Amino acid sequence: MRRSAYERILREMQQIRWRLDDIESSLSSWYPKPLAISESELLSLPDHLRKSYMIVASKGECTATEASNLTGRSRPAESNYLNQLARTGWLTKQRTMKKVSFRLVPARAIRQRVGMNADSFESQVTSEKKSLSEKRKGTLETPRRASVKCLSLDYDGTISPLDDTRSESRVPLETRVMLQQIGKLLPISIVTMKDLPFIVPRTPFAHGWSAIGGLEMKVGKRVLKTEQLDSFLPNISRAVNYAKSHISTSGVEVEEKQDLEGRTVAFCVDWRQARDLKLAKREVERVADYCRTLRLRLLTYKHQPYYDVYPVIPSKGKGLQEMLGELSVKGEVLYLGDSEIDNPAFRVSSISVGVIQGKTPPKTLDCEYFVKFERVSDFLKALIDHNFEFSSDFPMVMRNINRLKNDHGLDVERGPQEPVDDVHK
Repeated sequence: MRRSAYERILREMQQIRWRLDDIESSLSSWYPKPLAISESELLSLPDHLRKSYMIVASKGECTATEASNLTGRSRPAESNYLNQLARTGWLTKQRTMKKVSFRLVPARAIRQRVGMNADSFESQVTSEKKSLSEKRKGTLETPRRASVKCLSLDYDGTISPLDDTRSESRVPLETRVMLQQIGKLLPISIVTMKDLPFIVPRTPFAHGWSAIGGLEMKVGKRVLKTEQLDSFLPNISRAVNYAKSHISTSGVEVEEKQDLEGRTVAFCVDWRQARDLKLAKREVERVADYCRTLRLRLLTYKHQPYYDVYPVIPSKGKGLQEMLGELSVKGEVLYLGDSEIDNPAFRVSSISVGVIQGKTPPKTLDCEYFVKFERVSDFLKALIDHNFEFSSDFPMVMRNINRLKNDHGLDVERGPQEPVDDVHK
């Protein structure tokens, strides 16, 4: 009796195993495994298309609506990206009644259609862009070309996501790989409002760093500091202690900017994550008033929930000029930045490119061209592929037709009874 029961259970388990094998075999024939695609092939895709492809790869099949729910992008945008992948052979498209779904295709088919280096994809995008431009304008503008001898970069919002916390902030893999390749052939400098202890470990591909708005600079093993900085540090220390003791709202961060000696030389008050915005605003304004009494310099950003406090007026333009002198750069300098505080560096550089994260380019950037944040790695790859010959007709480059003559949105305050100075002087 007991033996027959065991045998019956064994037979049922074997049947279940056979059914599972049949299901697995069937599924594997429907949806090729995403691991069949190598990293080099995936890196050949632009960031925004790679994100869509990985969503389909993780699900095997999905619609544009399902993909948009997972990527956080609008459905029309996601549908456009998925159809681009289908046209270039990365996905297959199938319609069932009113439902349109996208599936993976075998790796062999991808290699045959788009190639390992995505040259055919880039050429198709370029062709489509030129065709559209010709239809709209009738004729194409003569592109600008320049041989880049130095690449200078902002950090937050330019080569690193803007909304990441300080501890999570990193350069995305695709962008980091491109910068590592460039750093072997060209000098790279980082011009940032962050401090050296933060920025140096995160950008090992760079040859020099101008940190805290030019207050401290590192080139090789040499460290240079702004004169008379030490005399202002006691007031910075008082202001930081006041901010920490008078801000109680959860989510408000006081980020100290330290030099390589561990001394706090500036700080940022950020209430983007505050739970009670009204209370947070009252508290941070009280801290700002106290900083003014200490004759410290405040940098406030229009419509942005944070401000910086500095002992002296910082300037990215001056920091970039000093960095180029230290690196002995001769020739065209390309600078990438994402905010109005980068405007002085835009003006100092030979080629100025603003990095944007929304659909509409910001009117506050005094740059010649725009590139979307998700296309930065593609832009850097285009530079490498063209032997560092910048061209304004790169597929991801947009011309800034409303280039500013003056700055807007950035206010620099000095202490009471002192004239207001322009940060860009």
